[in-house]
Amino acid sequence: MIKIILTTFTVLTLGLIISSCEKMEPQILAREAIDLNRTMEDIPLQYGRLVSATASGPFRAVLWFEQTDRTIIGVSVNVSRATITEDVIRFERK
Repeated sequence: MIKIILTTFTVLTLGLIISSCEKMEPQILAREAIDLNRTMEDIPLQYGRLVSATASGPFRAVLWFEQTDRTIIGVSVNVSRATITEDVIRFERK
């Protein structure tokens, strides 16, 4: 008898819980594009003309510039922090 009462109580409780649930909207996993112009410091013009960009990690990229003397410069950018590292990769061309 106790088993029947306990089972009935459990079924009614679960039915009440399930019927009171609301449908949730699916969350959007992809965020909107980040406008780096508002948050990131300026890239100095002295680096030269931007010729390429390569990914170097989940939140890092290397921007490649060509200077007027044809020297190639690589500058690392942290996209999540919107910062430019002070380390510069330099390839001088002869």
